[in-house]
Order: sequence, then C-alpha cells, then structure tokens
Amino acid sequence: MLKTVRDKTEAAWTTAKRLLALLGCWGLVFSLATIARLVVAFEYDDGLVYSAPAYAKASKSVSQPYTPEFWSQVNQSYDLEEAKFVAQGLAWGFRAFGFRVAIIADRPAVSGEPLRKEWRRLTPKNLFYFSGDKGGKRVFLQNGNCVLFFGASDSAIMEARKAGVYSLRIKRSPSSYKKDDYHPGTLGELVVPLSQY
Repeated sequence: MLKTVRDKTEAAWTTAKRLLALLGCWGLVFSLATIARLVVAFEYDDGLVYSAPAYAKASKSVSQPYTPEFWSQVNQSYDLEEAKFVAQGLAWGFRAFGFRVAIIADRPAVSGEPLRKEWRRLTPKNLFYFSGDKGGKRVFLQNGNCVLFFGASDSAIMEARKAGVYSLRIKRSPSSYKKDDYHPGTLGELVVPLSQY
C-alpha cells in the first residue's frame, strides 16, 4: 500500500513539474512578446473571415462596384461574414502568448468604424488597418514590429516579403468572392492546413 501511495505521489509530482515548466515557457514568451510589442498580422478578407456574403450584398444593392457607396455597404455588412475558425484560433493563440494582433483589410475605410469596433476584443483600434486608403500592406508592415503575417492572396504574401516580414498562406474558401491572385504554395510559402474553414 505504501508503494502505491509513493508511486501516485511521484506521478503527481512529475505532472506538476511538467505543468510548471510549460507555464514558465509561456511566461517567458509572453513577457518577451509583450515587452518588445511584437505584432502578428492577418489579412481580413479570406484570411480571418469569409467575406463573400458582404461583397454579394454590396454588389446587389449598389449599381457600380468599388465606389465609396459599395465599400460603405461592404464595411457595414460584417454581420454577414463568416468566421474562419483556424485563422481566428491562430490569432487568439498568438494573443494569448502576448503578441499584438493586427488586421489588414484590403479595402477603403468608408464607414469602417463599426467594423473596427466589432474586432476591438482581438485587436486595438490602431492595429485595424484599411490598406485601400493608405498605399498597401507594405507601408503598415514596415512601420510596425510585425514579425509574422498570415495572408490569402499572392500579392499580400509578396508585400509582406518586401516589408521583411515572414509570411504564411491562409487558404481561401472555394466559394470566395475573389478568384484571382491566388496560387497557394507557388511562392514557396508555408500553407496553413485546413485554413479554408
């Protein structure tokens, strides 16, 4: 009986030491990422969300695409967008490790404040960036402490590389609104498995 108690005590102590080691590693990464204010960026459309329903609604209700009225409709239809669980899981995981999460929407900011507000729990207001107004993703990525970028389009991956930021590919949904500028793996980037969901 004494041997059984000793074995259980040793097993509990071993488990406790492993847990403490993991917590120590997490604390170290969290501290370093927080102190250095490191940023991990995600492309919004086809990256964090499946936004085809918002684009479809704007196309139906506005006669001419890519006008300020069109972008206003797209930016206000975020309630129709669907979460991409793998990408959002990654974003929240990085946040749990102390990284600041940035979101880059490749569209103008017309009526975009409600969209920024919708994502306030994941990212601060100043890290939700509308690249359609200010000259592309590279400007944002170069000016921050961005160490990693998750993008869906070929041009986004190339912009991140030009900015000196390591990039990974998030797969688009097969029914994405955007059909061009998408060739996963052809640029030599790592592709996140199951990221189309």
